[in-house]
Amino acid sequence: MKISLLLLIVTSLYSQSIDNLLNLFEKGEFKTVCQEGMGKVMRGNIDEDFIGVVGIACAEVDYINPLGIIQKSLKSTKNGRENAVYFSNLILQKKLIYHFMVDGRELSYLRLPDSSHILSVIFRHLSTEKYKTIKESPKEIKFSEDGKTYKLTLSVKDKPNKVFVDVYDVNGKKIESHWYR
Repeated sequence: MKISLLLLIVTSLYSQSIDNLLNLFEKGEFKTVCQEGMGKVMRGNIDEDFIGVVGIACAEVDYINPLGIIQKSLKSTKNGRENAVYFSNLILQKKLIYHFMVDGRELSYLRLPDSSHILSVIFRHLSTEKYKTIKESPKEIKFSEDGKTYKLTLSVKDKPNKVFVDVYDVNGKKIESHWYR
């Protein structure tokens, strides 16, 4: 009897915790959803809808590395598989952008699925060669899209190197900053 009651309480608390994360997701608190949701995924949550929400939250706050863990779990439902492709694509784009910036890898022969995520925007410009090289060593490039200017800079003082992405509005004011490794 005591074990049944304890199990019921734990299940209820776990369910409330997931509901809380879904509410936070709806409010746009993606960082919290990503961090706490990843804890639940690592502890064995196998609900593909929940895992997909966690992955989308991580993508929204540019936490790309956890998507590798998440995408492996998404295979049982059509929606899960679609999310897995999206997450895998972001990981691949991140790696190819890094390879381009660090090693000078040619990307013009590659075509990948496109999205509105900043990694897709950057990859689209690199793979279609629609950018301007500012400096070769360390590499620095820029391009514009939809009234925004994107500037990618390779930092060689960081080990391993980092790729910094700064986004500027039409007035030249920095409105976003990202970095990838």
